[in-house]
Amino acid sequence: MTAIGNAQGRSTPERGRPPAGGAARWYRRDPLGFVEHTFATHGPVFRLPDDGSLCVADPGEALRVLHDQEGHYDEISDFFHVRGGRLEPRAAQVAIGRAARTTLRAHLAAHAERLPAVVAELGETSVWPAAGHAAVHRALSEALLRPESPPGLRRLMALVVRRDVLIRPAGLSRLQRAALWTRVVRALAAEATARRAAAQTAGRPGDLLDAVLGAAPPGTPPGRIAQVYLLLFRTSVAPVAHVVAWALLESAAQGVDLSAVSPESAVRESLRLWPVAWLLGRPVLRAHEIGGVPLEPGESVSVCPYLLHRDERHWPDAARYRPGRWDGHDTRGPYLPFGGGAFTCAGAAVAHSLAAGLLAALTTGARLEVRGGLGRPHVAGIITPPVFELRRR
Repeated sequence: MTAIGNAQGRSTPERGRPPAGGAARWYRRDPLGFVEHTFATHGPVFRLPDDGSLCVADPGEALRVLHDQEGHYDEISDFFHVRGGRLEPRAAQVAIGRAARTTLRAHLAAHAERLPAVVAELGETSVWPAAGHAAVHRALSEALLRPESPPGLRRLMALVVRRDVLIRPAGLSRLQRAALWTRVVRALAAEATARRAAAQTAGRPGDLLDAVLGAAPPGTPPGRIAQVYLLLFRTSVAPVAHVVAWALLESAAQGVDLSAVSPESAVRESLRLWPVAWLLGRPVLRAHEIGGVPLEPGESVSVCPYLLHRDERHWPDAARYRPGRWDGHDTRGPYLPFGGGAFTCAGAAVAHSLAAGLLAALTTGARLEVRGGLGRPHVAGIITPPVFELRRR
């Protein structure tokens, strides 16, 4: 049986009076606090102070934006934006996403029994979310980079995970991070070139790099292949680890026994409170209005799942971590943890499956104790949980 004991509640950033320094400074310092306050005081449609993007937290308008049946927004996903521009066309983006999903899903199906051993390697005490990154990397290592890849490259990618270079640099200066990034891109580009020369990408992809090479447009430079691979590598590792970390933190803080709920429900609830993509940007192509606000080509709209998932009008006890809501017939609002419409994350189902599997492996036959986790989340492209210690006995 699993129990959560001696857990400390997490502190919540101040959501009340705006701090001195103006909206832009507040948004940079505490973006979640800013959008919560502005939603409460100005309603579900408002401008963000950094780039003027229109933030949308109205369910009807949000779904209208994401499904875009009227053709108001750019049809090319900015997810594939790398140095030098976006990898296009849209067909190539879809093909890469599909190939990556197929590769990772096949690996998980074949190696699901490894997850308890992966969790056991964390030891009795582990520091999260870094431990989660390491666990996910171990679980997917052969799908991310096949075993016969150059040992130096495999060690380099393990270092990327260990130092959080693609997520949140741990103890690295900006110069050190840039130097390591350059090494990684060069090593991956060299491996992509070697695989092309040896025609090793024909047929079913052996790993994520094969998937990118096989689906990218012919003639795509190796450096761009490397950068797209790194985008997919990052989104294969960090979000899954964060979903599990949030489930551990929230269950401890709110007294939820994870052994009493299904891992799938625990993961869904973790994703509700802390969606992988807290803002979903769409560039405007044609003039139109949202919530009475006129928009012109060149502007952008940002749908906010974070606010949509915490709206009491659509989610009873919205601030509470209640995995049981997914097992019953509770009222539920729009649920967009991986985006929506044509740009829904291609790996959403794989990420959910792996997160549920890891959470089950962590909680089965063990007693869990969470310490720490009192800091503010780090918010960039994704929301990174504050550091905490997990003791598993």
